[in-house]
Amino acid sequence: MASRFCALLITFGVYHALSSPQPMAGAANILAVHTIAGKSHWNMMRTVLQVLTDRGHSVTVFTPFADNDRDGYTVVDVSGDLESRVDLNVSRIITSARPLIAYIVNALRVNCGTIFEHPRMQEILEGRSRPFDVVIAEAFWSDCVSYAATVLRVPVIYVVPSPIVTHVERSFFGHVPNPAAVSNLLSRRGVPKTFGERFTNTLRMISSSWLVWTNERRLRKSDPRPFDAMDRVRPSLTFTNTHFITEPSRPLTPDIVQIGGIHLTPPGPIPKDILEFIDDAPNGVIYFTFGTVVSMASLPENVLKVLKEAIAQVPQKVLWKYEGEMAEKPKNVMTRKWFPQRDILCTCRYVEYTKL
Repeated sequence: MASRFCALLITFGVYHALSSPQPMAGAANILAVHTIAGKSHWNMMRTVLQVLTDRGHSVTVFTPFADNDRDGYTVVDVSGDLESRVDLNVSRIITSARPLIAYIVNALRVNCGTIFEHPRMQEILEGRSRPFDVVIAEAFWSDCVSYAATVLRVPVIYVVPSPIVTHVERSFFGHVPNPAAVSNLLSRRGVPKTFGERFTNTLRMISSSWLVWTNERRLRKSDPRPFDAMDRVRPSLTFTNTHFITEPSRPLTPDIVQIGGIHLTPPGPIPKDILEFIDDAPNGVIYFTFGTVVSMASLPENVLKVLKEAIAQVPQKVLWKYEGEMAEKPKNVMTRKWFPQRDILCTCRYVEYTKL
């Protein structure tokens, strides 16, 4: 069942936009675990699960984002239990590697514990529900998400919403990336080229891996969880939200499949005021955002002042994702708490092509 299911998912993950959904004989019963309450993380997982239900599979998902109901799709809403990862104060994000890694490792362990202690999950783990054929879990910096697959003795498929996190590759997949060719995720360089950059990248790889290990070891002692008591199963397949045309070249094992862009949908119309703002920009438009996780309104005042002064000097108009009212907003700036990003970018590209 697992090999047949994996082959189906690889094929359909690439071609789902070109083929019409049809029910499949021998469909799988799938358990999905989504531990991060970040909308950008959920976008990819949601699309993968949508593809599966469209093809006739049955999905039960633990997620903080209650999606629309459809046949074969059951949501266990954990939004009231997980800490939100939307509009976080930037002071919790812009920091050095040590506190950043400690924060992420702790948050992921807490979220894993919250989901695996959920009464509905306890029923599943204790065998008091319909058996599952495979577990799909979002894996970011911790493999605690594979605990359910270990208990149920079924394969696990990882969905990674970012490039592969280099300093946890060993715990995830059993191998270590070559630091002379593959940049650490926290590196400032996309590709290490000089001896100095490769040496620094090696030190960063060792340091990051050590920080992850020591923080997990400390938390296992101070706050032991059920998933600490067993060796967790490694993924049979991993989908990563990357594409070879946008990422630096790097070696990947055959069980890692790039499906970057799977969450993209055809662009729709954008609000009239935003469209008029774009049309009235003879020098073009800059779209400025930190995504859904970080609140730009929480930037330190000195940083925000520098940004506003710099943006006021550019000839382009700027669409700035910003929460609340901005004091002393530059004349060439429009702010919104949320913009239809893909619709705007596609519209701007279309306008640029028509001008050419």
